[in-house]
Amino acid sequence: MKRLVESLINWLGIPRNTEEFRWSENPIYLKRIEQIKNVWIGSGIVMLAVAQPAFIIGLSLFITFLSFAYLER
Repeated sequence: MKRLVESLINWLGIPRNTEEFRWSENPIYLKRIEQIKNVWIGSGIVMLAVAQPAFIIGLSLFITFLSFAYLER
């Protein structure tokens, strides 16, 4: 997967010396990614347990918002 991402970065011509790119390789950012992954897994289990379409849509939108907000510096 990492090789695919690297190929995509090279193909798009994204410069690697920008502050935003360096932030994505920071250990703090990588730890946050792991935490977000765990929250999504937990939320998926809750969604399967509740099985209400409105709840699933609402929780998905809420978790998406939290993911973007938490990953921001």
